[in-house]
Amino acid sequence: MDRWFWCDSSLGPGEAVAASAKSIRLYDGDKKTGYEDGHLTLTNQRLLWRHESQSSSLGLPLSLVVLIEDEAGGFTSSPKLVLHLASPPPGQPSGPIASSHASYVRLSFKHGGCSSFQQALQKALEARAWEALSTPQPANSVKASGAKKIHTGILGIERDIQKKQEAASQNISRAFEDLKNLMDLAKDMVSLSRSISNKIKEHSVSADDTTQFRSYLLSLGIDDPVTREKYGSATQYHHHLAREVAGALEEPVEEAGGVMLLSEVYCRINRARGLQLLSPEDVVQACSLMRTLDLPLSLHTFESGVQVVQITGLDQDKVVKDTALVLSCHEVDGMSAGDLARECGVPLLLARERLLQAELHAQAVRDESSEGLRFYPNLFSRS
Repeated sequence: MDRWFWCDSSLGPGEAVAASAKSIRLYDGDKKTGYEDGHLTLTNQRLLWRHESQSSSLGLPLSLVVLIEDEAGGFTSSPKLVLHLASPPPGQPSGPIASSHASYVRLSFKHGGCSSFQQALQKALEARAWEALSTPQPANSVKASGAKKIHTGILGIERDIQKKQEAASQNISRAFEDLKNLMDLAKDMVSLSRSISNKIKEHSVSADDTTQFRSYLLSLGIDDPVTREKYGSATQYHHHLAREVAGALEEPVEEAGGVMLLSEVYCRINRARGLQLLSPEDVVQACSLMRTLDLPLSLHTFESGVQVVQITGLDQDKVVKDTALVLSCHEVDGMSAGDLARECGVPLLLARERLLQAELHAQAVRDESSEGLRFYPNLFSRS
């Protein structure tokens, strides 16, 4: 509100009315003021607000308006315009308040007309008529006057572009500073988690909740993730990355039954690495090298093309027998991939692959109908 000032209601030289609205309330930022039910007039140079009981008006130069935003009304609130303002110029006449912490004002339109007034205000700001009046013009040259207006407008645009570039540069600098602080904090948190997990190991606590807490700490993150900058060649990078993935996910894969979808591996390793994220291509390349490096995990591709990371040396025959054992309990109704996923606690895609593998090894038969695909135990193989 410190941008508003008391002024005469009469129009000045070259000033023309562009729009008007009734029952307007002024806000100082988000705070209501006592200036309500006034008549708001828009000219090509300023905004004028006046209550019918007052002889003078409150004026706001359009040159101070930087940005316009609109707020939709609700059941109990009126539509509003938010005017973001520049700092008041030195020597501005006195106004309703000497200073304000808010750099914007709000105009509440109790009886509507907010949209049309916003359009008129936008046009007045684009025309920038106040710049032409503040620029000295030769009295005998209309052409020179027109050239001066264009020159002033271009300078204003250049200044606005420069200000936006400076503000963007400052925001980017602050963002990178925050990112660096977050990375440092993440390393401290990982170190703390490993310290706590080591203390729990030393005390050999066997309670279920404490054991679960220990597993959360162990999978919280990787304190020194492998990056391309540490190794000169892509081959070395992927070799070390394969060892990192195997070391970080060996225990989670075992807890998942010895098999984990490659998509889940990608999500888990990136969560563990924090801000040092990996691309899908790097994860696939690293997992494909696990078998040649004799790591405890290896990449396996089903005939359907689904890729999983599994415990090296996993007995596929045992997995098929386990699936067949589950199917034997459903001789009458059979099982869909969703049924097996719920009963065994495995992803839906992996459950479907297990059923297909059981069918391939003659341990299951399928029934395709309008209700979908279901599998039954292969009773023919028992005879």
